[in-house]
Amino acid sequence: MSYAEAGTTMIGHGADTPMEVFSAGTAALDLLAIFVVDANRPFASPATSTEETVAPPLS
Repeated sequence: MSYAEAGTTMIGHGADTPMEVFSAGTAALDLLAIFVVDANRPFASPATSTEETVAPPLS
């Protein structure tokens, strides 16, 4: 288990490793930002859908 003190950052686990994040402090958690990028994989991939989506008419 790893801990990060208030106002610090922490590097997460390696690729394909699940992580659980929680606040264990005595004060309310004001902000939590997580940004995950794997340098060995594409940053984004095209979205695909098997169903045709039709937007409702504008009123």
